[in-house]
Amino acid sequence: MVALKRSYIVLLVGIGTLIAGSLVLGVNASTLATDFLSNNLVIKQATIAPDEQYTTEMVSQIGGSVSVLMRGQPFEVSVQGSISDSAGTVVWKDQFNGDYIGNFDATRGEQYTIQLKNTGSEEVTVDAIVGNVPFMGIGNDAKTGNVGGTLAGLGAGIIGIIILIVGGVLFFADRRSKKVVAAN
Repeated sequence: MVALKRSYIVLLVGIGTLIAGSLVLGVNASTLATDFLSNNLVIKQATIAPDEQYTTEMVSQIGGSVSVLMRGQPFEVSVQGSISDSAGTVVWKDQFNGDYIGNFDATRGEQYTIQLKNTGSEEVTVDAIVGNVPFMGIGNDAKTGNVGGTLAGLGAGIIGIIILIVGGVLFFADRRSKKVVAAN
């Protein structure tokens, strides 16, 4: 009977750890996603024909270093990207094939125009994120906020699952040993 109690305790600890980790993960990931989506411009699958361009605008919610992450597919097609402020001054410009990571300094509340031009000879699809990405850009390593909490919640959830597996193994081992003892 004592052995069964041991496995029940381990299972309860595992369930508690898994629930706590899930709550921490959920709260931090939700806040992280909300902050990310409200402070960044996400361009999803902008298809651009040869010698054509895609233009959009964003307002910088947070000043300072702004990351530019872009992916053009197919990778061999060349894309020219530029970002200019409301006065028309180009603050970032580069040409890339495939994946690109860069950054520029933004002013909070400033409106920026983002232009992507296909300089290749075939159609290209571009995905992009422009904004404050934790761990990316100058000074953004201090803006990790909920990233640590998200990772901690994920770690606690994984530990909870491991404890549940150990508790399950103990439960069935104790149950089996109890049946062997009862048979003798």
